[in-house]
Amino acid sequence: MGYGVTPYSVNVNVLRSPHTYTQDPEDFLAWIQDRFCKDDEDEEYEYGPTRQSMREMFFDQPLTGTEGLVYGNTLRAFCDTFGGMLGNGHWYPVGFSWFDTVRDALAQVGVSFDPNDLIYSGSPVTMPPIDDFPCIGYLERDEALSLAEQLDAADLSAIGDQKVTGSIREMVIGSIRELHGWLKQCKADGEHETDNYDLVCFYS
Repeated sequence: MGYGVTPYSVNVNVLRSPHTYTQDPEDFLAWIQDRFCKDDEDEEYEYGPTRQSMREMFFDQPLTGTEGLVYGNTLRAFCDTFGGMLGNGHWYPVGFSWFDTVRDALAQVGVSFDPNDLIYSGSPVTMPPIDDFPCIGYLERDEALSLAEQLDAADLSAIGDQKVTGSIREMVIGSIRELHGWLKQCKADGEHETDNYDLVCFYS
């Protein structure tokens, strides 16, 4: 299947202190633990969320584990719970070089943004370092909406050079349009804070 970007629209403040956004924190935690945690020894779930990692991050407690991958997958479970996954057909699968290709195309139309920030800017919550995957990055809504405005004004028909032609050019434009759609999801007009979204991305 390869590697690619999995984007979520989710409020990062909720991710930083989930229990404060639920009416019955203990019951809610038990529900998401049952949904995402596996109690068997199946190797497939060796680095998945654990009940302890869920509790620590849910209640914003000091983290007792050292395996960043476990906490990274716990964060992904919270994104699934408190946010929504966005379409990623133009970003999955993609290799690392694709981020540079899209960056250079954006520069051609006057948009200064490095898509590597989508997966390398780090987690919105504190966690141990992750040695391998998933790579994590995020944009808070003000930055996301500012970038969306730049893309609103960009003429994507100007994209193209000796390296980006034909079907590759169309793929690049598709990736930019999809990114534009992600950014527009970061609206700040919801009645409740949980309805105001930032962008959190995982690469794995």
